[in-house]
Amino acid sequence: MTFDHPIQRPSGQWKIEDNSLLIHSSLTLFVPDVYAVQTPKIINEKQVNVYDVIDGQQRLTIFYSYRKDEFALTKLEPVTLESNGETYDISGLRFSELPEEVQDSINSFMITFRVLEFDENDDEESIIDTVFYRLNNGKPVSKEHLAFVSASKKVQNYGHERINKSGLFLNVAHFPEGSIKKSDRQMCILQSIIIAGKLDFPSFSTKDVEAIFKQNEIEDETLQLLDSAYNNIEKTFQDKSKFVTKVNIPSMVALFLNNSDQEKVSAFLQWYSQNNKKGDSYRRYCVGGTTKKDQVWGRVNGLQALYNHFVSESSE
Repeated sequence: MTFDHPIQRPSGQWKIEDNSLLIHSSLTLFVPDVYAVQTPKIINEKQVNVYDVIDGQQRLTIFYSYRKDEFALTKLEPVTLESNGETYDISGLRFSELPEEVQDSINSFMITFRVLEFDENDDEESIIDTVFYRLNNGKPVSKEHLAFVSASKKVQNYGHERINKSGLFLNVAHFPEGSIKKSDRQMCILQSIIIAGKLDFPSFSTKDVEAIFKQNEIEDETLQLLDSAYNNIEKTFQDKSKFVTKVNIPSMVALFLNNSDQEKVSAFLQWYSQNNKKGDSYRRYCVGGTTKKDQVWGRVNGLQALYNHFVSESSE
Protein backbone atom coordinates (compact mmCIF):
# COMPACT_ATOMS: atom_id res chain seq x y z
CA MET A 1 0.00 0.00 0.00
CA THR A 2 1.28 3.47 -0.88
CA PHE A 3 0.27 7.09 -0.32
CA ASP A 4 1.91 8.30 -3.54
CA HIS A 5 -1.13 9.09 -5.63
CA PRO A 6 -0.79 12.76 -6.71
CA ILE A 7 -4.35 13.72 -5.71
CA GLN A 8 -3.77 12.58 -2.12
CA ARG A 9 -3.16 15.43 0.31
CA PRO A 10 -0.12 15.23 2.61
CA SER A 11 -0.50 14.06 6.20
CA GLY A 12 -1.07 16.54 9.00
CA GLN A 13 -4.21 18.18 7.61
CA TRP A 14 -6.28 17.69 10.77
CA LYS A 15 -6.18 19.56 14.06
CA ILE A 16 -5.46 17.72 17.33
CA GLU A 17 -9.19 17.90 18.20
CA ASP A 18 -10.02 16.09 14.95
CA ASN A 19 -7.35 13.47 15.63
CA SER A 20 -8.81 12.84 19.08
CA LEU A 21 -12.36 12.50 17.74
CA LEU A 22 -11.15 9.91 15.24
CA ILE A 23 -9.71 7.76 18.04
CA HIS A 24 -12.90 8.28 20.06
CA SER A 25 -15.02 7.26 17.05
CA SER A 26 -13.11 4.01 16.66
CA LEU A 27 -14.12 3.15 20.22
CA THR A 28 -17.72 4.34 20.16
CA LEU A 29 -19.08 4.78 16.63
CA PHE A 30 -17.44 4.00 13.28
CA VAL A 31 -14.71 5.27 10.94
CA PRO A 32 -15.39 5.89 7.22
CA ASP A 33 -13.97 3.49 4.66
CA VAL A 34 -10.57 4.02 3.07
CA TYR A 35 -10.49 4.09 -0.74
CA ALA A 36 -7.54 2.87 -2.79
CA VAL A 37 -6.73 2.31 -6.45
CA GLN A 38 -5.29 -1.00 -7.61
CA THR A 39 -2.31 -0.21 -9.83
CA PRO A 40 -0.07 -2.81 -11.51
CA LYS A 41 3.64 -2.03 -11.08
CA ILE A 42 6.89 -3.81 -11.92
CA ILE A 43 8.91 -4.59 -8.79
CA ASN A 44 12.03 -6.78 -9.03
CA GLU A 45 11.07 -7.63 -12.61
CA LYS A 46 7.69 -8.96 -11.48
CA GLN A 47 4.29 -7.35 -12.02
CA VAL A 48 2.46 -6.91 -8.74
CA ASN A 49 -0.65 -5.03 -7.68
CA VAL A 50 0.04 -1.93 -5.58
CA TYR A 51 -2.77 -0.15 -3.76
CA ASP A 52 -2.57 3.66 -3.86
CA VAL A 53 -4.75 5.34 -1.22
CA ILE A 54 -6.82 8.19 -2.69
CA ASP A 55 -8.99 8.89 0.37
CA GLY A 56 -8.13 7.97 3.95
CA GLN A 57 -4.46 8.83 4.38
CA GLN A 58 -5.24 11.20 7.26
CA ARG A 59 -7.18 8.51 9.15
CA LEU A 60 -4.51 5.83 8.67
CA THR A 61 -1.60 8.06 9.64
CA ILE A 62 -3.45 9.39 12.71
CA PHE A 63 -4.02 5.85 14.02
CA TYR A 64 -0.35 5.07 13.42
CA SER A 65 0.78 8.31 15.06
CA TYR A 66 -1.41 7.79 18.13
CA ARG A 67 -0.21 4.24 18.65
CA LYS A 68 3.36 5.60 18.49
CA ASP A 69 2.51 7.96 21.41
CA GLU A 70 3.00 11.06 19.23
CA PHE A 71 0.05 12.99 20.67
CA ALA A 72 -2.31 13.00 23.66
CA LEU A 73 -6.09 13.09 23.33
CA THR A 74 -8.03 16.28 24.02
CA LYS A 75 -11.06 16.47 26.32
CA LEU A 76 -13.48 13.71 25.27
CA GLU A 77 -16.64 12.03 26.48
CA PRO A 78 -15.98 8.80 28.43
CA VAL A 79 -16.13 5.64 26.32
CA THR A 80 -17.96 2.41 27.16
CA LEU A 81 -16.45 -0.68 25.57
CA GLU A 82 -18.76 -3.32 24.10
CA SER A 83 -16.26 -6.02 25.05
CA ASN A 84 -16.72 -5.64 28.82
CA GLY A 85 -19.34 -2.91 29.34
CA GLU A 86 -16.85 -0.84 31.37
CA THR A 87 -16.61 2.96 31.01
CA TYR A 88 -13.25 4.73 30.74
CA ASP A 89 -12.19 8.37 30.79
CA ILE A 90 -9.50 8.66 28.10
CA SER A 91 -9.18 12.47 27.99
CA GLY A 92 -5.60 13.75 27.91
CA LEU A 93 -4.06 10.30 27.57
CA ARG A 94 -1.45 9.03 25.15
CA PHE A 95 -1.82 5.49 23.83
CA SER A 96 0.66 4.05 26.32
CA GLU A 97 -1.33 5.63 29.18
CA LEU A 98 -4.66 4.03 28.21
CA PRO A 99 -6.03 1.09 30.18
CA GLU A 100 -4.98 -2.17 28.58
CA GLU A 101 -8.58 -2.97 27.59
CA VAL A 102 -8.85 0.30 25.62
CA GLN A 103 -5.49 -0.30 23.95
CA ASP A 104 -6.67 -3.75 22.87
CA SER A 105 -9.87 -2.26 21.46
CA ILE A 106 -7.92 0.25 19.35
CA ASN A 107 -5.41 -2.37 18.21
CA SER A 108 -8.19 -4.71 17.11
CA PHE A 109 -10.22 -2.00 15.33
CA MET A 110 -10.77 -2.87 11.66
CA ILE A 111 -10.94 -0.22 8.93
CA THR A 112 -12.75 -1.23 5.76
CA PHE A 113 -10.84 -0.77 2.50
CA ARG A 114 -12.64 -0.28 -0.77
CA VAL A 115 -10.46 -0.90 -3.83
CA LEU A 116 -11.16 0.61 -7.24
CA GLU A 117 -10.27 -1.83 -10.00
CA PHE A 118 -10.36 -0.80 -13.66
CA ASP A 119 -11.14 -2.61 -16.86
CA GLU A 120 -8.99 -2.05 -19.93
CA ASN A 121 -11.37 0.48 -21.48
CA ASP A 122 -12.14 2.47 -18.32
CA ASP A 123 -11.16 6.14 -18.11
CA GLU A 124 -9.13 5.69 -14.92
CA GLU A 125 -8.29 9.39 -14.47
CA SER A 126 -11.89 10.52 -14.82
CA ILE A 127 -13.22 7.85 -12.44
CA ILE A 128 -10.63 8.67 -9.75
CA ASP A 129 -11.35 12.40 -9.99
CA THR A 130 -15.10 11.75 -9.71
CA VAL A 131 -14.65 9.52 -6.66
CA PHE A 132 -12.35 12.08 -5.01
CA TYR A 133 -14.79 14.95 -5.54
CA ARG A 134 -17.75 12.94 -4.26
CA LEU A 135 -15.93 11.64 -1.19
CA ASN A 136 -14.77 15.14 -0.31
CA ASN A 137 -17.96 17.01 -1.17
CA GLY A 138 -18.73 19.28 1.77
CA LYS A 139 -15.46 18.43 3.55
CA PRO A 140 -12.73 21.03 4.19
CA VAL A 141 -10.50 20.18 1.23
CA SER A 142 -8.70 23.36 0.16
CA LYS A 143 -9.67 25.07 -3.09
CA GLU A 144 -6.00 24.92 -4.05
CA HIS A 145 -5.97 21.14 -3.79
CA LEU A 146 -9.19 20.81 -5.79
CA ALA A 147 -7.65 23.01 -8.50
CA PHE A 148 -4.64 20.67 -8.59
CA VAL A 149 -6.92 17.63 -8.89
CA SER A 150 -8.62 19.29 -11.88
CA ALA A 151 -5.37 19.14 -13.86
CA SER A 152 -4.49 16.23 -16.12
CA LYS A 153 -2.78 13.15 -14.74
CA LYS A 154 0.45 14.26 -16.43
CA VAL A 155 0.40 17.58 -14.57
CA GLN A 156 -0.60 15.91 -11.28
CA ASN A 157 2.31 13.48 -11.60
CA TYR A 158 4.68 16.31 -12.51
CA GLY A 159 3.64 18.34 -9.47
CA HIS A 160 3.76 15.35 -7.13
CA GLU A 161 7.26 14.47 -8.35
CA ARG A 162 8.59 18.02 -7.91
CA ILE A 163 7.14 18.45 -4.42
CA ASN A 164 8.49 15.14 -3.16
CA LYS A 165 11.82 14.88 -4.97
CA SER A 166 13.07 18.24 -6.27
CA GLY A 167 15.62 20.22 -4.28
CA LEU A 168 13.72 23.45 -4.90
CA PHE A 169 10.65 22.37 -2.93
CA LEU A 170 12.47 20.12 -0.46
CA ASN A 171 15.44 22.30 0.47
CA VAL A 172 15.04 25.87 -0.82
CA ALA A 173 11.45 27.11 -1.06
CA HIS A 174 9.77 28.65 1.98
CA PHE A 175 6.30 27.20 2.58
CA PRO A 176 5.06 27.36 6.21
CA GLU A 177 3.19 24.34 7.61
CA GLY A 178 -0.22 25.96 7.16
CA SER A 179 0.63 26.81 3.57
CA ILE A 180 1.65 23.21 2.87
CA LYS A 181 -1.62 21.92 4.33
CA LYS A 182 -3.51 24.28 2.03
CA SER A 183 -1.66 22.83 -1.00
CA ASP A 184 0.07 26.13 -1.80
CA ARG A 185 3.02 24.22 -3.30
CA GLN A 186 0.68 22.59 -5.80
CA MET A 187 -0.91 25.94 -6.64
CA CYS A 188 2.55 27.50 -7.10
CA ILE A 189 3.41 24.79 -9.62
CA LEU A 190 0.17 25.34 -11.53
CA GLN A 191 0.81 29.09 -11.66
CA SER A 192 4.40 28.46 -12.78
CA ILE A 193 3.13 26.22 -15.60
CA ILE A 194 0.84 29.03 -16.77
CA ILE A 195 3.84 31.37 -16.92
CA ALA A 196 6.15 28.85 -18.60
CA GLY A 197 3.48 27.87 -21.13
CA LYS A 198 2.48 31.50 -21.81
CA LEU A 199 -1.15 30.59 -21.21
CA ASP A 200 -3.73 33.35 -21.10
CA PHE A 201 -5.29 33.76 -17.67
CA PRO A 202 -7.91 36.11 -16.17
CA SER A 203 -6.25 35.86 -12.73
CA PHE A 204 -4.21 33.55 -10.53
CA SER A 205 -7.21 32.80 -8.31
CA THR A 206 -7.90 29.13 -7.58
CA LYS A 207 -11.15 29.25 -9.57
CA ASP A 208 -9.50 30.65 -12.69
CA VAL A 209 -6.46 28.38 -12.42
CA GLU A 210 -8.74 25.36 -12.09
CA ALA A 211 -10.62 26.40 -15.26
CA ILE A 212 -7.35 26.85 -17.19
CA PHE A 213 -6.19 23.33 -16.41
CA LYS A 214 -9.55 21.86 -17.29
CA GLN A 215 -9.46 23.59 -20.67
CA ASN A 216 -5.81 23.26 -21.70
CA GLU A 217 -3.55 20.33 -22.46
CA ILE A 218 -0.07 21.07 -21.14
CA GLU A 219 2.77 20.26 -23.55
CA ASP A 220 5.83 18.31 -22.46
CA GLU A 221 7.98 21.19 -23.71
CA THR A 222 6.34 23.52 -21.19
CA LEU A 223 7.18 21.19 -18.31
CA GLN A 224 10.76 20.86 -19.57
CA LEU A 225 11.11 24.66 -19.67
CA LEU A 226 9.72 24.90 -16.16
CA ASP A 227 12.16 22.24 -14.96
CA SER A 228 15.08 24.30 -16.28
CA ALA A 229 13.81 27.40 -14.45
CA TYR A 230 13.19 25.46 -11.22
CA ASN A 231 16.70 23.99 -11.39
CA ASN A 232 18.17 27.47 -11.83
CA ILE A 233 16.22 28.82 -8.85
CA GLU A 234 17.47 25.92 -6.74
CA LYS A 235 21.10 26.53 -7.80
CA THR A 236 20.74 30.26 -7.13
CA PHE A 237 19.67 29.93 -3.51
CA GLN A 238 20.84 26.38 -2.59
CA ASP A 239 19.59 26.68 1.01
CA LYS A 240 16.21 27.57 2.53
CA SER A 241 15.29 31.15 1.59
CA LYS A 242 12.33 33.25 2.70
CA PHE A 243 12.47 34.95 -0.70
CA VAL A 244 11.57 31.71 -2.51
CA THR A 245 7.82 31.79 -1.89
CA LYS A 246 4.57 30.99 -3.65
CA VAL A 247 4.27 34.60 -4.81
CA ASN A 248 7.88 35.02 -5.94
CA ILE A 249 8.58 31.67 -7.63
CA PRO A 250 6.44 32.24 -10.79
CA SER A 251 8.08 35.66 -11.31
CA MET A 252 11.54 34.11 -11.01
CA VAL A 253 10.48 31.41 -13.49
CA ALA A 254 9.57 34.15 -15.98
CA LEU A 255 12.89 35.94 -15.43
CA PHE A 256 14.96 32.81 -16.08
CA LEU A 257 12.92 31.87 -19.17
CA ASN A 258 12.92 35.38 -20.66
CA ASN A 259 16.67 36.03 -20.39
CA SER A 260 19.50 34.06 -21.94
CA ASP A 261 22.29 34.84 -19.47
CA GLN A 262 21.30 32.51 -16.64
CA GLU A 263 24.37 33.34 -14.56
CA LYS A 264 23.51 37.05 -14.54
CA VAL A 265 19.90 36.28 -13.65
CA SER A 266 21.15 34.13 -10.78
CA ALA A 267 23.53 36.86 -9.58
CA PHE A 268 20.74 39.44 -9.75
CA LEU A 269 18.31 37.29 -7.75
CA GLN A 270 20.94 36.61 -5.09
CA TRP A 271 21.51 40.36 -4.81
CA TYR A 272 17.86 41.36 -4.99
CA SER A 273 16.72 38.83 -2.39
CA GLN A 274 18.91 40.71 0.10
CA ASN A 275 18.45 44.27 -1.19
CA ASN A 276 14.80 44.61 -2.23
CA LYS A 277 12.98 47.63 -0.89
CA LYS A 278 9.38 48.26 0.04
CA GLY A 279 7.58 49.95 -2.84
CA ASP A 280 10.16 49.17 -5.52
CA SER A 281 8.97 48.23 -9.02
CA TYR A 282 8.56 44.59 -7.96
CA ARG A 283 7.39 44.70 -4.36
CA ARG A 284 4.68 47.27 -5.03
CA TYR A 285 2.82 44.44 -6.80
CA CYS A 286 3.33 41.92 -3.98
CA VAL A 287 0.78 43.37 -1.58
CA GLY A 288 -3.01 43.17 -1.70
CA GLY A 289 -4.78 41.30 -4.50
CA THR A 290 -1.68 39.35 -5.54
CA THR A 291 -3.77 37.00 -7.73
CA LYS A 292 -5.14 39.75 -9.97
CA LYS A 293 -3.85 39.67 -13.54
CA ASP A 294 -2.37 43.17 -13.45
CA GLN A 295 -0.61 42.33 -10.17
CA VAL A 296 0.88 39.12 -11.64
CA TRP A 297 2.18 40.90 -14.73
CA GLY A 298 3.27 43.83 -12.58
CA ARG A 299 5.55 41.47 -10.66
CA VAL A 300 6.89 39.82 -13.83
CA ASN A 301 7.57 43.15 -15.57
CA GLY A 302 8.81 44.82 -12.39
CA LEU A 303 11.38 42.10 -11.73
CA GLN A 304 12.50 42.30 -15.37
CA ALA A 305 12.93 46.09 -15.08
CA LEU A 306 15.04 45.72 -11.95
CA TYR A 307 17.14 43.05 -13.65
CA ASN A 308 17.71 45.31 -16.67
CA HIS A 309 18.87 48.09 -14.36
CA PHE A 310 21.16 45.65 -12.50
CA VAL A 311 22.77 44.50 -15.79
CA SER A 312 23.15 48.07 -17.00
CA GLU A 313 24.89 49.18 -13.81
CA SER A 314 27.16 46.13 -13.65
CA SER A 315 28.36 46.71 -17.23
CA GLU A 316 29.38 50.32 -16.63
